[in-house]
Amino acid sequence: MKITASFIASAALSLLPLAASAQEAMTLCVEDQPASPYTFPTRDGTMQVLVKMAAKQADVAVAMRVQPWKRCIEEVRAGTMGGMLNAGYTPFHAEYAVFPMQGGKPNTAQSLAKMDIMAFRVKGGKADWDGSKFSHVSKPVLIPSGFATISDQLKSMNVPFDDNTKEPARNFYKLIAGQGDILLGFDGEMQALVAGRKEVQDKVEMLPTKFMTADFYLAVSKVYYSANKDKVDALWSAIGKVRKSKEYQDAIKDIR
Repeated sequence: MKITASFIASAALSLLPLAASAQEAMTLCVEDQPASPYTFPTRDGTMQVLVKMAAKQADVAVAMRVQPWKRCIEEVRAGTMGGMLNAGYTPFHAEYAVFPMQGGKPNTAQSLAKMDIMAFRVKGGKADWDGSKFSHVSKPVLIPSGFATISDQLKSMNVPFDDNTKEPARNFYKLIAGQGDILLGFDGEMQALVAGRKEVQDKVEMLPTKFMTADFYLAVSKVYYSANKDKVDALWSAIGKVRKSKEYQDAIKDIR
């Protein structure tokens, strides 16, 4: 058989799908509930825009999959999902996920966003938060389901909590119904929920002192990271650079 240049070229092209399959996209989990303005299940929030822009800069293929938050955690823990957006650095998440680190601490310069977590009560209620402790709180604190950033902090304070509600908006109605004295949630997300519900605006108020401030990251499965360290490190590095860029700020200015 005579081997020609065209035969060699044809053979080389036939191998391209195999090469592409070796560069599979990093699958990232996004919660199926809106977390305005950071993530949305049906459109891009600021975090989704940031990761996609950073992935392009780092030449890392990513694919996003929308799922319930607890399933995101389960799949990242099992290594069947590469990582997840909007995870805080907590003892719970650190058991199964890797975060960008610097000097033994999370590298906040490579986080996706910094958020304030605020407390809400029924208007005229006595329940309060003074920045270090709750007062006039006799029922479990209402918090979003599966958010270890908040639950780990409450555990460290020995404060009982109720995280049985998947949809953040429902916690407002539980608060109004007297099923809790205090509700905790992410500032931007909670204010967006209140703004669209007059019945909540009329009955609920936000306390002036924030409960805590935390950075949130692209957390990566330990299983995935061990096999793709260079790729993940490049993506985290790009996130830090893109987040400071004018292009990113312009891209997210109208996201609500």
